[in-house]
Amino acid sequence: MSIKDDYHGTTVSDPYRWLEDPDSPETKSFVEAQNQLTFKAFEQCNILGRFKKKLTRTFDYPKYGCPFKRGDLYFYYFNSGLQAQHVLYVQKTLDAEAKVLLDPNTLSSDGTVALSQVTFSPNGKYLAHSLSKGGSDWVTIK
Repeated sequence: MSIKDDYHGTTVSDPYRWLEDPDSPETKSFVEAQNQLTFKAFEQCNILGRFKKKLTRTFDYPKYGCPFKRGDLYFYYFNSGLQAQHVLYVQKTLDAEAKVLLDPNTLSSDGTVALSQVTFSPNGKYLAHSLSKGGSDWVTIK
């Protein structure tokens, strides 16, 4: 079923709108069918192992986010290399030892819970954040 929208007199067909609901039985069935096709193709690919090793080596290095200050505290994101998600650190001074403030890698066994938005109070004492699960656009505000 194709949905049609009218944008200022121009009709735009959207035959994939039904996929926007990730929890619908139709979407789940579609994703499962796509996964079966993909994994079947992967099984026939004789260079997949080498390709995976090369990508792993390419992305396995420490990644630092730009530090920022809220109130008297300093914050930054860090990923040691192959972590699924970047970890949020806090420190009292630029020379102080950094401490983990929020590690989204600990929020799921497969690393698919992501820290999507973070907002601090001006003094850095309070933190509001949102989490997304499994790559979804839907977020939960904490």
